[in-house]
Amino acid sequence: MFKMPAWSVKGMVVAEHPLAALAGRDALKQGGNFADATVAIGATLSVVTPHLCGLGGDFFALIWLADERKVMFLNGSGHAPQNLSAAELRRSGLRQMPTYSALTVTVPGLVDALWQLHQRFGKLPWSSLWKPAIVAAEGFAVSFKLANAIAANADRLASDEGASQIFFRDGKPLAAGKILLQPALAQTMERVAKGGRDGFYTGEVAQAMTAHLQSLGSPITVDDFFAQKSDWGEPISLRYGDLTLLEMPPNAQGITTLQSMALLKNFPFTKMSETELTALLCSIAQVTAQEREAYLADPRFVPQPPEALLHPDRIAALQKRLPVHPYSPLRLTRGDTTNFCLVDRDGNAISAIQSVFHGFGSGIVEPKTGILFQNRGSNFVLTEGHPNELLPRKRPRHTLSAVMVLDGDGNVKGMLGTSGGDYRPLIQTWLLMRWLDEGMALQEAIEAPRGLWLGEDRVLMEQGVADPTIFQQSGWQTQVIPYPGGTGVAHGIERVGESWCGCADVRGDGVALPL
Repeated sequence: MFKMPAWSVKGMVVAEHPLAALAGRDALKQGGNFADATVAIGATLSVVTPHLCGLGGDFFALIWLADERKVMFLNGSGHAPQNLSAAELRRSGLRQMPTYSALTVTVPGLVDALWQLHQRFGKLPWSSLWKPAIVAAEGFAVSFKLANAIAANADRLASDEGASQIFFRDGKPLAAGKILLQPALAQTMERVAKGGRDGFYTGEVAQAMTAHLQSLGSPITVDDFFAQKSDWGEPISLRYGDLTLLEMPPNAQGITTLQSMALLKNFPFTKMSETELTALLCSIAQVTAQEREAYLADPRFVPQPPEALLHPDRIAALQKRLPVHPYSPLRLTRGDTTNFCLVDRDGNAISAIQSVFHGFGSGIVEPKTGILFQNRGSNFVLTEGHPNELLPRKRPRHTLSAVMVLDGDGNVKGMLGTSGGDYRPLIQTWLLMRWLDEGMALQEAIEAPRGLWLGEDRVLMEQGVADPTIFQQSGWQTQVIPYPGGTGVAHGIERVGESWCGCADVRGDGVALPL
């Protein structure tokens, strides 16, 4: 192992930035519970990982309530503006959604989701949970990973007034070790800490965000912000031997992970070589991606319920399409995201994920509030009648999801999540297979090399996962990268004996902190 896991009998926090993990652990040490820690972590990540998430993005979570022995799902994704539709964009000459544009900015859902979670379960004062994030917004050190992200997106960030003020100094992108200052965001967070949900979705903050996006061509209104509301529900599930795999339902893409696992268990994969296994997983990824593109959307528009998509007859029909020849013409989206997991002293647990979609989202920052907006609306399609067609106040197909696993007695065995965009289901399949079937510890499973289908005939391999020459002989275009490489950043917590084991990925800046 390159990162040693953390152990605790009381509780655990795992997050992608040390300051966020500390904020969550401090909330727990102050007598807070999972909801309090989640607010502290979610707010702090929104400051210290702006390339991954922010107040201008979305949030999803699976929540284990120990006393009730049940799992809940919270959908904190935003919707399209009331005055925006595919028909209108088709009339303007567009055939597909742009990637970076004010038109791709959906209403941010994160703040409302954190507010609802805290209102329902929180113990500590809401305002106190925002203090670590506000301190960080007043200045924190840029890590190597964030510096690389700023450099990679420098042209796009430099072209935006608000973004250039934050991520550049003296005309140059901020390098590792420089201090990133976000005074406008700190003031916005002060308003949210004082005013709760209304401090974001009404008043000066909402008016400033609306005016700025309208100046860039978006039809969004203050009413669109005020109408944002997160939804509570139940996870979707798959029986996997004696275990139960729980995932996030549409519009999250958890169904794609469960379909992948349902297909995988029909093959003798534990007897396969790493190269054979990688080929199988890449074929499964193609079939399930085709499914996802066909049906995944706002849950009100999905043509079939998740139960039908996981029915043995449906899985058998998908299996007949394996292996995939010719290769799928689909092009996938990488996306940038961050997952965090925690367990409180009462055994309540959460696997949460938040994102602005692509690196730095839309690249648009409202200067007065410091809010960087997501570009999640780029996932809509403009095809008339498609389940994911852009319509007013509709949620787009999402790439976010996270996993929770229950043992045969219905108790939490563990939870995990990862970044990865459209690649997330394949990454999670790798993690679950290594952990549950190959018998690796979760930390080992997270660190093990991975191979990803990138769309079309392209495969990305970390060194050590498979023999690229065999793939090339079969017609694949292969790219081999050094280990550890860019194949997603995962986090997780597993139950081992009477203790919790927290696991952070060597591919990221994350840490696991025991309570």
